[in-house]
Amino acid sequence: MRVGVATVYTPGIFGGAEFHAENLIDAIRDAGHMVHRIALPFQYDPPEASGRALELCEKVDFSRYGGGQIDTLICLKFPSYVIGHPNKRVWLLHQHRAAYDLYDTIFGWKRGRATTDAVRKRIIAADNKALGALPTVFTNAGRVSERLKRYNDIDSTPLYHPPPDAGIISSKPALPYIFVPSRLEVLKRQDLLLKALARTKQPIQAIFAGAGSMQRQFEELAKGLELMDRVKFLGAIPRAEMLELYANAAAVFFGPVDEDYGYITLEAMLAHKPVITCTDSGGPLEFVIDGETGVISEPQPADLADALDRLMADPARAAEMGENGYQRYRALDISWNNVVETLLAPQPALATAAGAP
Repeated sequence: MRVGVATVYTPGIFGGAEFHAENLIDAIRDAGHMVHRIALPFQYDPPEASGRALELCEKVDFSRYGGGQIDTLICLKFPSYVIGHPNKRVWLLHQHRAAYDLYDTIFGWKRGRATTDAVRKRIIAADNKALGALPTVFTNAGRVSERLKRYNDIDSTPLYHPPPDAGIISSKPALPYIFVPSRLEVLKRQDLLLKALARTKQPIQAIFAGAGSMQRQFEELAKGLELMDRVKFLGAIPRAEMLELYANAAAVFFGPVDEDYGYITLEAMLAHKPVITCTDSGGPLEFVIDGETGVISEPQPADLADALDRLMADPARAAEMGENGYQRYRALDISWNNVVETLLAPQPALATAAGAP
């Protein structure tokens, strides 16, 4: 079978979504199929740029690509799923959140600007039409399915997949630090951890790995809180070093704002490490059980500081939580074989496209 995997890219950004696409391509190829990566340019801001990307995808048809017929097209991110194809699957990483749950918040587009509101309306209409026409929509996480139902009244099925390097993530005896592996961005909320560390009773140490637009601001915050003797900002590091830091950590912090899925949670579980997350962190809450596989805190510095102190004061209990997390991951039977079989299984013919409400 000739399979196309369609997604979008923003120059200079390579994160979880990009790993996701590459690993899916590898898994399809390993299953014996010919696969083509179809990547279209995308710009988040200004909103008009997102509108232009939507228009581009609406105008193209990838029934044929790379000199031959594409039998099945798998689409991952907005707006790739509006691309024309008679045998299309959608495995939705997330919708364009600036037009949905992040709209009119500090993280997304602001209400009231005529062009912004018009682009948002077009995006919602396009999602209703493209996704509503499909017999089945898969998402990468239950949180994404919840949003799709809430905003578009479209049912979908979560389809979990392993994180990168799932087969080689290992565990070693814990050293006394919390590992924070994520891009340094507002939504990832490393500043919350820094403010909590400033309130802990113990001199808890943390290692931050990852670059991002907020690196300078977070480093300045750490200096202002007099934490530079307890925290390290490593920036972007090689994957091998990242895995070593997972293996040796006492715990892993991942407390983003309403994350879709989040490889970090699964990577920590595979490394036998407890996960520290927050009540509003979204995807991690599908896997973390408070007090059993990790700690779930209110997203407030004082509450998080208390949670950190309790966890780090009892290394044996932390190790037990990490082992519980590993066993929970194994029980979920998350595999690429299941993903490929599910996405390429025969489906009913496409429904007539549903119009926007």
